[in-house]
Amino acid sequence: MKRSLKWILIVLVVLGVLGGVVGYRMYNKAPEKVEDIKGTEVSADVLINEYAEDETAANGKYLNKALEVKGSVAEVTKNQDGAVVVTIAGTNDAMSIQCTMRDKEVNLEKGKAVTVKGFCSGNTMFDVLLTGCVVK
Repeated sequence: MKRSLKWILIVLVVLGVLGGVVGYRMYNKAPEKVEDIKGTEVSADVLINEYAEDETAANGKYLNKALEVKGSVAEVTKNQDGAVVVTIAGTNDAMSIQCTMRDKEVNLEKGKAVTVKGFCSGNTMFDVLLTGCVVK
């Protein structure tokens, strides 16, 4: 009886240590970078039109996924946090794509063709949102 209790305690201690190691590694895991993930290629017009037609279906297809969006730069601004926001326009004038860039310094000119890679965060009433973006 004493032997089985001893083995049960040893197994519990080993499982506890393993659980602690796994928990520590998960807690300290670095966030995913968009460069490390293969992105879905999509043009600005297609992305905007899919969100304009059916937001639920578009969210199912794109939400929280890495996207490589091709289009032309409509505007480069900074948001309230000081991050650079690149707006990519499509032919649908009612909506655009707002790409919040990860880098603080981005050199893009209005009207130039660009491919931006970032995580899709869904949309607002007027814009599709990408975060953690980099220029490809």
